[in-house]
Amino acid sequence: MRGRFERYHVDVKEAPAKFKIPARFIVKRYNNCADVQECAQTCIYGVHVVGKDGKIAEPINELCRGCYVCVMKCPDLAISVEENPEFQQLGNSYFTPDRIKTIYFEAESGRVPVSGTGYNGPFAGKGFDAIWFDFSEIVRPTRDGIHGREYISTSVDLGRKPPRLLFDDNGELLSHAPNLVEIPIPMILDAPATCATTKSLQLAVVKAASRLGTLATINLKDHNSDLLPYVSSILTRFSPDEIDKAEDLIRLSRIVEIDLESGDYEIRAYLDKMKRINPRILVSFSCPYDEHSRERVYILAANGADVIHFYASDEAVERDPDLITSAINRVHSCLVGKNVREEVTLVTSGGIAEAAHVPKSIVLGADAVGIGLAYQIALGCKVCYGNQHSSDCQLEIESQDVDWAVQRIVNLVGSWRDQLLEVLGGMGLREVRRQRGEMGRAMFYEDLEAKIFGGRE
Repeated sequence: MRGRFERYHVDVKEAPAKFKIPARFIVKRYNNCADVQECAQTCIYGVHVVGKDGKIAEPINELCRGCYVCVMKCPDLAISVEENPEFQQLGNSYFTPDRIKTIYFEAESGRVPVSGTGYNGPFAGKGFDAIWFDFSEIVRPTRDGIHGREYISTSVDLGRKPPRLLFDDNGELLSHAPNLVEIPIPMILDAPATCATTKSLQLAVVKAASRLGTLATINLKDHNSDLLPYVSSILTRFSPDEIDKAEDLIRLSRIVEIDLESGDYEIRAYLDKMKRINPRILVSFSCPYDEHSRERVYILAANGADVIHFYASDEAVERDPDLITSAINRVHSCLVGKNVREEVTLVTSGGIAEAAHVPKSIVLGADAVGIGLAYQIALGCKVCYGNQHSSDCQLEIESQDVDWAVQRIVNLVGSWRDQLLEVLGGMGLREVRRQRGEMGRAMFYEDLEAKIFGGRE
């Protein structure tokens, strides 16, 4: 019987936040208002509405986009729109208030955020903010990836591929088929930081990964019996000296991850030990981005690593946003230069704060990205760095909140996938695999600055 093709779909539903963030703008109506209601007629966002009594109601600050049309149209000059100082105190210089607001919207609705007032921010920044997508060379973009007239694949393969296929004299294939794990989106949910309700949070992350068809990373020490029904959606992470403790999970899992310490190059020994336990297991090796990344990525590839995961802490990326972008391209370029890029899967994580960072990471050379802090912000985190949430963080997922948290994560990833589809459609690409390392499909601020100004001050 011929197999039936099923189009990948993310089932998004409304999931209001438990904690409301402050409105970006404060809209005030003064006593000299004559109730002409010109503001209600001109505001397309619903900030100004007429109440049941026929009079203009108090402004709804949460809906204001800062277009100031109501201020200009009011004949009595009775309206003011101001930035809310409480909103400006959200997050930090990297996970900015605007990014947090966007994450909340995406997690609540699953929709792509659209602003009707244009962009009035800086033209360029550092890191991902110095990269733009270039759609100018595309004669016929692939249209409507979201709406479905032309399907665009966002699936990626995790695992090792042979450098070439071998055939015998009769044309029969001698090479073994590669052992791969295919995920329908190039996004993996990274392990959540520890909080007061860690067990429920981990269950929510794993269940969200299962619904999305992707993987959730869970540290070995945090495993519990509630997670076992979802073991096929779990990427268990442990240190080399915990391999014996993880033996049962290695037998059950499709993929696991070894967190290597700096200077540890016993890759082959670790691989052999785990392959004896489960010959079909895929092994990912995780390492921090540092000055030795180029050397380490090639050693990992040459010694048989199936997946290579390089990461940077979000705190380090906040201090230097260029760290993550240069690091991704550096390790990718090393693999290309050694002619082994097609053999391994490269995953990157750290500094992924908005939807555009996913395709930008892939353009720089990654196959997939790990999402961590962003989905925790969607659940109420106050942008906590490290392995543990701060004592005043409002992220608490009780057992009765698990389904709500699952939907928030699914909505966020669903929105990010739709935005990835928009980028792929604009580039004329029908699959995300073709976007990897396509530097020519992007514009870089430093290159443009040098080209236009020629190094002049």
